[in-house]
Amino acid sequence: MNTERRNVNEPINLADDRIRFLCEHKGDVYKLYMGNNMTREFTDETLPDDIKALIGMINAFDWDKLHEKYWDGEVDEYDKLLWAAKSYYPQVSAHIGWRLEEYYALVVPYNYFLKLKGGES
Repeated sequence: MNTERRNVNEPINLADDRIRFLCEHKGDVYKLYMGNNMTREFTDETLPDDIKALIGMINAFDWDKLHEKYWDGEVDEYDKLLWAAKSYYPQVSAHIGWRLEEYYALVVPYNYFLKLKGGES
């Protein structure tokens, strides 16, 4: 499987003052891609509750079935993860995010993203 990622580590500013960014979950480590080559790492214990809640909601969907339908089984295109068309996923996904295997596209308010990044809100 091709795991090369192009431009997925840069968050996307959404029209409604929200940010979509990448989270990689391997083992008990969550790696958040904050942009400009900056990442933050958390464990199951240290991951912020708001992010845990998002991931819980995202995990409620059968993403493998959705990917088979809309990506014709080609789920190794990680560069598409943040840029996926809204029509690929349930409408609520535009507001919370989605998952492709161990990668998540998370959607949060801009001010919350700044707090996660360590900046001022």
